[in-house]
Amino acid sequence: MASPRPTIALVVGGLLAAGLAGTTAAAARAGDGAPVATPPPPALLSCPARYDGTEDRPVVPTYDAPDGFDPGDALAPAQAPTRALVCRYDAGHSSAPAAPPRPLTEQVVLTEGLEQMAADLTGAPRAQQIDACTLMDGPITRQLLGLGYPTGTVWVSATDEVNACVLSSNGDFSAGGGVGQQVAKAVADGGWVVPTQGERPVCGGSQPVGRAGVERELVPGEPEVMWVCRVDSDVPGPSSGTFAVLRADRPRLLAALRALHTRAASGDLLCVDDTADRWQVEARYERGAPVVLDVTTGACGPGGVVSNGALEADVSDEVVALLRRTTTQP
Repeated sequence: MASPRPTIALVVGGLLAAGLAGTTAAAARAGDGAPVATPPPPALLSCPARYDGTEDRPVVPTYDAPDGFDPGDALAPAQAPTRALVCRYDAGHSSAPAAPPRPLTEQVVLTEGLEQMAADLTGAPRAQQIDACTLMDGPITRQLLGLGYPTGTVWVSATDEVNACVLSSNGDFSAGGGVGQQVAKAVADGGWVVPTQGERPVCGGSQPVGRAGVERELVPGEPEVMWVCRVDSDVPGPSSGTFAVLRADRPRLLAALRALHTRAASGDLLCVDDTADRWQVEARYERGAPVVLDVTTGACGPGGVVSNGALEADVSDEVVALLRRTTTQP
C-alpha cells in the first residue's frame, strides 16, 4: 500500500487558503462489493487572499505533496507540473518593508516552459542562509508559486527583491533568492523562459536559480557554452561586452578553474577598488539553470578571488589570462 503523502502546514493565522481543501471522491468497491475508501483528487490551486510571511519566516499554504516526492529533498518535483500559478503580494521597498499581512495584488497562470521550470527548481541547491547581501534599494514582492500535479500539489514561497537575499522555501527545503527573481521574470515574460545557449546573457543580469553541485565544484558537470562578461566600470570600448569562450579555450578554462583549491564562500567578493579587473563567467547547460562565477584580480585581495556563491578560491594567473584573452577578442 502506498505510504501517505507528506503534508506541509506552515500557514499562519489569517492566511486564507481558499480552494486548498480536497473534494470527496466517489467510493470504489472491492471484489466482494464492499465500499473501499479512495483518496480525494488533488486540490485546485487558488491564491491565498493575503501573505503573512516575513523575510526570516517564509510561509506556504498547506499542501499534499504528489506521490513519490519528499519536500525535504528538493524545492519541487522533477516532473513538469500540469499547472503553475503565481500569487504576488506587494511588500514595500528594501529600505522600508511593509509589515504583514500583505493583500493579494496579482495572480498569473504560467503555461510556457513548465518542463524547464521543473528542471530548474529540482536542481536548485539547498541553502540555509544567504550571506553578504548587498544593500540596494528596490521594491519587494512576496510571491507564492503553486504547482499542480496529477496526485498532489506543491507551494513555494519565493520573494522577488533586488538583492536576492530572501530564501525561497516549500516549507521543508530552502533555496537561494534567485528563485524569486526567476519567478518574477517568468511573470513578466509570460512563461518560464530560459535564454538559448547561443543568446548572449545580460551582463550583471538577474541572479540565476542556482544549480545542484555548486557546493562541491566551482563549475559542476559539463556546460555546453560559457560566456564571459567584463563588469569593471572603468574599461571602455568593446572589451566591456559579453563574449563566448572559444571552443578551444573552454576545456582549458574549465581545467584551470577545477585545479583551484576551493573553500566555503565568505561573501567578501564585493570590491570598491576601481583598479581591479572583474568578470562574470556564465556556464550554460543543455538542461537546468546556469552557473555564474564572479572573478576579480588581485586588487580585491591577495591574488584575486573567484566565487560561485557557495564556493570560492584564490584565482590563478592562468584563469585571469584566459578571461583577458576572451574579452579582448577582435
